[in-house]
Amino acid sequence: MPTFPGMEGLSTYRLGYVAQSLTLGVSASHTCRLATATPQRLEALIAQNLEELEQLLRFNEAHGIQLFRIGSSLIPFGSHPVNTLPWWKTFAREFASLARIARQSQQRLSLHPSPAGASLSSRHERVRDAALAELRYSARVLDMLEAGPECRVVIHVGGAAPSRPEALEAAHRMLDTMPEELRQRLTIEHDDKVWTAREVLPLAREHGVPMVGDNLHNAVLPSDPPLSVEELVREASATWRALDLRPKFHLASQKVDGRPGAHSDFIVPADFQAMVAALDGPADFMLEAKEKDRAVFALRREAGARRSPRGQGARAP
Repeated sequence: MPTFPGMEGLSTYRLGYVAQSLTLGVSASHTCRLATATPQRLEALIAQNLEELEQLLRFNEAHGIQLFRIGSSLIPFGSHPVNTLPWWKTFAREFASLARIARQSQQRLSLHPSPAGASLSSRHERVRDAALAELRYSARVLDMLEAGPECRVVIHVGGAAPSRPEALEAAHRMLDTMPEELRQRLTIEHDDKVWTAREVLPLAREHGVPMVGDNLHNAVLPSDPPLSVEELVREASATWRALDLRPKFHLASQKVDGRPGAHSDFIVPADFQAMVAALDGPADFMLEAKEKDRAVFALRREAGARRSPRGQGARAP
């Protein structure tokens, strides 16, 4: 399995990007308004998105990118009642072809529904039902792509109403009652507004669900007491390794003059170096940067320059 150059003595990480290649100008996330979501329109959009996903996976393969987050609109309105298409049957051949590409190039795939679409802590049944529908849809996409157990649907805990203890108890109940095959597709992420890493870690541990550690979330919404980068990496890694899975992290940098938690275009080298230095074994970093795949190539060049005076790094277009 190829690895990419990094800090001196360490080449145990992989870098990936979210949903869209700016190099290709392709996103595989075309959708439409609910009012125009006819079966014919949805089928055409699905076909277009799957064609573009093939372009993205082949691009990743050509450039040694083994970590990729698929946009949640791959199947437009995939969890909404308006989409009555048996898309998993209609496009079974296309999914099988995509699965072969991902498998031969060892790409670790994921999805990340918006917090509004899927979270754990709501006390309202309709919100929980909608969240479960979104998680089932996302898990089905990964199943259709024959993705391994390390390929997960990333979710947040959700809000904290009517109180933090009640919301957390609701999250426990939802995980307790969730079908096992669905829970095995999940990973929980702390956030930068409501739930800290130190609060999410026990939830993940209790239910055997790994936690994605996010360096920027940890900085914007610190735990009490604070978790250092080293502690975040160590504790989050343990939730993956308990399941014999390679740890995965989100890596982002604060946008200058942006709201707290806003992602920058590229990753600040110091943020990258701090996360890599904290690793105690192989791991993956999903770059949450506005420049998408270009941010991956830029970080590779930065890592290569640190190791070679001639600045030779991994392949880039």
